[in-house]
Amino acid sequence: MKALPLLVLIALFLLPAGAEAFVFVSGDQAVINTPIDDDVIASGGTVVLNAPVRSLTAAGGSVVVNAPIAGDLIVTGGGISINADVDGKVLAAGGSISINGTVANLLATGGTVTLGPSAMVLRDAAVSAGTVVNAGTVLRNLTVSANTFENPGSAGRIVYQEQQPMMDLFSGFGMVSLLVTVGFLFLGIILIQIFPEEVASVVREIVTNPIVKTIVGFFGIVVSVLIVLVIAATVIGLPVAAVLGMLVAIGLLVSGLFVAYALGDLVVSRFRWKTGVTVTFIVGFVILQILIMVPFIGVLVQIIAASLGYGALLYALRDAWQAYSSAE
Repeated sequence: MKALPLLVLIALFLLPAGAEAFVFVSGDQAVINTPIDDDVIASGGTVVLNAPVRSLTAAGGSVVVNAPIAGDLIVTGGGISINADVDGKVLAAGGSISINGTVANLLATGGTVTLGPSAMVLRDAAVSAGTVVNAGTVLRNLTVSANTFENPGSAGRIVYQEQQPMMDLFSGFGMVSLLVTVGFLFLGIILIQIFPEEVASVVREIVTNPIVKTIVGFFGIVVSVLIVLVIAATVIGLPVAAVLGMLVAIGLLVSGLFVAYALGDLVVSRFRWKTGVTVTFIVGFVILQILIMVPFIGVLVQIIAASLGYGALLYALRDAWQAYSSAE
């Protein structure tokens, strides 16, 4: 996959409210030369790790890891080079990714992903890219989705699926899916223009304890569907169930749009871009759609986005009802 799905932004977005305990490093040249016994979040034109840290979440045009990481590494960038050991899992998304150290688990997507001769994955590796080269060692399962796959290295078990040509995306169901996606983009823009305050209230709920809202939203979806089915089962309640079902369906359809806006606002704020609300939404929408297209994690992203958006919508409706009741 040639696009840069910015996987790391979802991880940043789902950080709990107490994220001020993290160490933030940013700048055009974000270089870490001193050991940090903490979780580090770094962004910049170039991010270079030259000293050990507990865990690292990084986004940049170029990211180079030259020192060991005791925990997990979550990274996105145009070029990513991991030249040291990572005791935890590695989640990487970028144009070009090279692994030259020992990692526990690997999930990577990009234009080109290369496991060098010195690379070792102690458990499993799942890779999706235009070109994948495994010259290293994967002790258990290596799952690959790519146009081109070279395997001069070794793996306990290899599962390879050749990617479909890009033109297939614009034929048949691919074209229908593309048109539906564009339709949702325009729907989001319309909602933001017509109901700016209402959308903003839901987005505020999203950025406040997003993990809690995701859990509430997931169970809220399940409970909402069950209520509709129970009412429909009474037969006499079919009209009510039909209306409630439509409301639940609308909530699910727009839930991802709220998350896209919040994601776009996060990106725009973090990189200090000066844009309007429409451009902010489009940025977040595009990032979210690219994430959904990533093999292996796309379904998870959809579930999280739907649950988070639905949960935030429920909280916003509750707050609006409380405000209405208090005004009476």
